[in-house]
Amino acid sequence: MKGNKKTNEAHVLGKTERDASGEWTLRTQTGAIVAVVGAVVILLSHYPYVLNAVAAVLGILGINELLHALNQCTTPKMFILSLTALLICFGTIPYYPISLTVVWLIALILFLSAMRHTGQVCFSKPLCVVFCSLMIPFFYRSMVEIRQIERGFLYLIFVVLGCAVNDVAAFMIGKTFGAHKLAPQISPGKTVEGGLGGLILSTVILEIFAAILTQHTGVQVKYGLLTLYLILSSIIGQFGDLAMSVIKRSSGIKDFGNLLPGHGGVLDRFDSLLFAAPFAMIFFLITKGFLS
Repeated sequence: MKGNKKTNEAHVLGKTERDASGEWTLRTQTGAIVAVVGAVVILLSHYPYVLNAVAAVLGILGINELLHALNQCTTPKMFILSLTALLICFGTIPYYPISLTVVWLIALILFLSAMRHTGQVCFSKPLCVVFCSLMIPFFYRSMVEIRQIERGFLYLIFVVLGCAVNDVAAFMIGKTFGAHKLAPQISPGKTVEGGLGGLILSTVILEIFAAILTQHTGVQVKYGLLTLYLILSSIIGQFGDLAMSVIKRSSGIKDFGNLLPGHGGVLDRFDSLLFAAPFAMIFFLITKGFLS
């Protein structure tokens, strides 16, 4: 009997390890594909409407995932909100930087409140559904605006690469060394070690990238301002991750979708970019940027 029990335990342990290994492989493969596609998009971002189209696709897919999570997805709602997302991403928005700042601050306050009262906030209320749905393309649109400012191509690289490095570093360090839960009621898998690791590694790697950029292109970097941006951007990116997790917890789901195997849906994979991109634009406009 004891021998059978040990055999069963070994079998379960082996299956768990294989499942974990398979999940890691799938996650890595999907991540590599996303990275390649992202690099191509950035390289082609000087062509008109490339980033607009990407923002619109992310926005519409994100709206669809959100509505399904909240059990609010009907054809009329999806049609109207998708059409509005297209107008947001391709149309001209008067005073966009100002309106973006206002909406971004409202979103921060809304999700901070939701984090403090996890499980008590009803995201399925009509006003909340409309706000969260339109917030998605409105925030992704900021990538278009960033590309249009001076040195926009380089700033876009810093924004996207910073989010990617922060996410990967936080995940790997959290899985390896994580011992203290960051927000267990919101996202049980997030750890303090992972969050700090993501912040430190993304800051160091992007600082090195900036130094290489200066050496090979002659672009001047204000390192104090760059460091401030990278630290704040990492914090905001992780806030975005938790913000989307609040919606998932209130809806009783693990992921928003399975479009990206091993990662979930658009709002699972690009949640940090959702909040970090508008923050970057606001930061660049206020400080005039860290590149010259």
